[in-house]
Amino acid sequence: MEHTIRTDSLKRQLEQATGNNYACCYQCGKCTAGCPAGGFMDNPPARIMRLVQAGYVEEAMQSDSLWYCIGCMTCTARCPQNMEIAGTMDAVREMALRSGIVSSDKAKKLVTAFHTSFLNTVRKSGRLQELALVNSYKLRTRTFLQDAGAGLKMMKQGKINPVTAITAKETVEQKEEIEKIFQLAEGVAHTAAPKRKPVKRTFKPDEPLKITPGMTIGYYPGCSLSGTAKDYDISIRKMCDRLGVRLHEIEDWNCCGASSAHATNHKLSVLLPARNQALADRQGLDYVLTPCAACLNRQVTARKALKESEELRNELKSVMGYETESKAQFIGVMQLLEGMAPEEIKKRVTHPLKDMPLACYYGCLLVRPFDAMGYDDPENPTKMEAIIEALGAKPVDWAYKVECCGAGLTMAQQEMIEDLTHKIAKNATINGAGGFVVACPLCHTNLDMRQAGMRKRYNDVGEMPVYYISDLVAMACGASPEEVALDKHFVPATGMVRNL
Repeated sequence: MEHTIRTDSLKRQLEQATGNNYACCYQCGKCTAGCPAGGFMDNPPARIMRLVQAGYVEEAMQSDSLWYCIGCMTCTARCPQNMEIAGTMDAVREMALRSGIVSSDKAKKLVTAFHTSFLNTVRKSGRLQELALVNSYKLRTRTFLQDAGAGLKMMKQGKINPVTAITAKETVEQKEEIEKIFQLAEGVAHTAAPKRKPVKRTFKPDEPLKITPGMTIGYYPGCSLSGTAKDYDISIRKMCDRLGVRLHEIEDWNCCGASSAHATNHKLSVLLPARNQALADRQGLDYVLTPCAACLNRQVTARKALKESEELRNELKSVMGYETESKAQFIGVMQLLEGMAPEEIKKRVTHPLKDMPLACYYGCLLVRPFDAMGYDDPENPTKMEAIIEALGAKPVDWAYKVECCGAGLTMAQQEMIEDLTHKIAKNATINGAGGFVVACPLCHTNLDMRQAGMRKRYNDVGEMPVYYISDLVAMACGASPEEVALDKHFVPATGMVRNL
């Protein structure tokens, strides 16, 4: 009887956290069929849902699957019953960590070490100190030689600066606010998630923004664009300069928590980006360009949560000392470009890309969850192709444009990342692509930095340069490869564009 009461209590906690009525799951298996990491799991998504449905929550908590889940939201996006499956994985993982009822699998140790190292450095400085993250992770896992060569190369390129890490210059001024957020996150959320019901979901894109040359918009670079993705920051600024758009960086912005917060603590995953929302509103910003897809996803999700939850708004006020109305809209690079319209961009093209065959790779978080992102079709997005065509390039038709590359688990699950990126590269190659176009630093890292290891294992795809969309826009509008930092990529990327 005690076990039944405890099990029912755990199931009710999950229902509150996700809004799910687990009786609605009829085990169609669509979530497992589309899960990129399903082959690595002991209990893929459909089985986790069945365990919860049947009341075996503690068994779900002990599953290895929780430590292979990438958080790509493919399962939720494709569920015919509108179930929050990805949210269930997150909630079960958080319950497992709080209770200590966890898998003993090596994957759990590696992934937990990464998340712990990530959040510890954010708590200390307010922003992710990437070198501190790497050092902490390696000490916890004893993986001292992993990525040593890549690390040295990034130091030479200036992407990793040991001096900055030691002096801790990349910090938030109001660090006491970050500490308050972490303290609040240690408590339990009282507001239940909105109830989810089976509905027929159809995608209707949001109206395009109106971005005109001469505008000043906000800028949230996120942590990686100050470090390992510094080439993306350089490229974004050069692109905006060529398009006549001025950027105003949010003053005293903090890390959004990215994958580590939402994988371990729901409240933390909302409060960290909510502080950026409050700062942007306070500073009078209407639009805030957010180049990282993971950061954008967290900011958009937090804005939606702020509008829906009075409890969250009150907690944020207790941190910031003032109320926020969530006026500032965080937007991605593709929304910025669509807001200018392909015709306006085409007028600025002085060096067309001459039919370059490119695979437009959206990844998972640019288009999911589509009820919050609302930018492009979550299964067959096409707006990046429209921009590429306006630049003179030739986008290929291929099947893996929204398949997840492994996202933020690139350190903790390197073998899985190489498997996933191989499938993506293989499909792009078969369909005639000579390179990738991305709009996310995590996608770029997995396709670019991990490409050598992937090719060494599989040896059936050639080198494929990986371009940020901002690289191509800026170069088509007259910037040189050096001006957009193509020399800082791992896979040589200047050959295809040298003679534009």
